[in-house]
Amino acid sequence: MAIVCSILILLLAAVIIAVLIWLDFQLGKKNVAKKELEDPAVCTGEAALITTGTDFFDTLFEEIEQAKHHLHIQFYIFNEDCIGKEMTSLLKRKAREGVAVRLLVDYMGSFFLKKKAIHEMKLAGVQFAYSFKPEFPYFFYKLNRRNHRKITIIDGKKGFTGGFNVGDEYLGRDPKLGDWRDYHLQLDGPVIHSLQHQFLLDWEEASCEKLSGNSYFPELEEGPQTFTALFSSKQIYSFFLQRIEQAQTRIFIGSPYFIPDASLQRALLHALKRGVEVILLVPMKSDHPLVKEASYPYLRELLKAGCRVDQYYEGFFHAKVFMVDEKICDIGTTNFDLRSMFTNSEVNCIFHDPELIKVTLKAIEVDLARSETLQVTALDRLSLWTKTKIQIARVILPFL
Repeated sequence: MAIVCSILILLLAAVIIAVLIWLDFQLGKKNVAKKELEDPAVCTGEAALITTGTDFFDTLFEEIEQAKHHLHIQFYIFNEDCIGKEMTSLLKRKAREGVAVRLLVDYMGSFFLKKKAIHEMKLAGVQFAYSFKPEFPYFFYKLNRRNHRKITIIDGKKGFTGGFNVGDEYLGRDPKLGDWRDYHLQLDGPVIHSLQHQFLLDWEEASCEKLSGNSYFPELEEGPQTFTALFSSKQIYSFFLQRIEQAQTRIFIGSPYFIPDASLQRALLHALKRGVEVILLVPMKSDHPLVKEASYPYLRELLKAGCRVDQYYEGFFHAKVFMVDEKICDIGTTNFDLRSMFTNSEVNCIFHDPELIKVTLKAIEVDLARSETLQVTALDRLSLWTKTKIQIARVILPFL
């Protein structure tokens, strides 16, 4: 009898904890406002596409070296490994030269960044802050939030945004993941102002320091290309859904994780039904547990409807790219999953420029050539263990 009572007490306690966590999430979602630019920022500028870690860090470091007034740097992941130490060393040197250096990283994404490294940066004059540090009230909701943006701004004139974080794996140095493929934009011109506005909002939320002034928004010449910068998750989601519904010939989606909601999945199925070619590019390897299994039910349904799904096998595909009819393209930080579209803070850059689209198409063609087409029969004969993981993934989809 005593054992039965103990089990009942434990079950009751588990139910109470689960209810409290659920309430924490619901109340947190309702009461914790995201500080982000709600309206799309349409501006001109010029962009270059970067697809390898070597090119990214070489170009980034070269631009950082040229900084005279300020460096605003924001990453989701900032690892204290070889490239991370190289980056912090450069930032400390620039701070000692008198450049105002502000480094903003996500608390959970950069959880393993040691206090000693942060202390040394601060001693050198680097200003450091964490985005979305979990605290009461709504602890569990805040623990689940992620600032997934990657933004670098140099003197308010040049900048970067896209999929790369700071870590050796982004240079292909992780033997489990191998060659790393990502899409990142190097930008200059007035489009930088929109990135700066959002960075300053994120910095204020994280550090309580409000920054303003013309020095952060210097006058810049108009560029040959037009960009629309999206920071609101509602705007990003609406853009994806609207463009899928309006597509006439071809939809290309590249994402390391594919977990759409019901509306996006329906829109893709309807596009296939009306004769639109839909191509998905996802990695064959997985860098997080259960995300691959979570995608299988969606991929299976799309494959049966005529979708082409390619799996990148030469390393890990981490790019977030969305292209419709080869006329409009989006590159940014948003994965094609529930977390990115409904929980995270993201940044996406949309463009129509034919030359930049041509460059992006070439990169996509290279990646498709290093991929293998997934057959629906492979998903029809999954092991019992994989099927079990699919069911587990279904329960925790929003947290993946």
